[in-house]
Amino acid sequence: MSAGAALEQLLRLIHRRAMKLAALPEDERDLHYDLIRRSCCAAAEHIGQSPDKAAITANDMVEFVHALVGIIEMGCGSDQGRSTDRPPPAHHFGSWENGTTRTQG
Repeated sequence: MSAGAALEQLLRLIHRRAMKLAALPEDERDLHYDLIRRSCCAAAEHIGQSPDKAAITANDMVEFVHALVGIIEMGCGSDQGRSTDRPPPAHHFGSWENGTTRTQG
């Protein structure tokens, strides 16, 4: 399988998972985010990342999925499961390399 095909398959998998998470009430999502974090961390360590780097990679992946769920909710116009007294989550563009936050200029 080519790298491009593998990436496309991974992105489809992430999108499907985010769609399922968006359908859940917010209070039921944390368990799923934790499972994503553990799975990603184990996979990153399996391919040779140090435990610290693997944890950063896993946290970045969970942030990405969380942001994707927010985008899906906004796109669907759905406030399902979202408290009306809480603003929608803030979106930022994080760097995969060093965990810093970039701002748009």
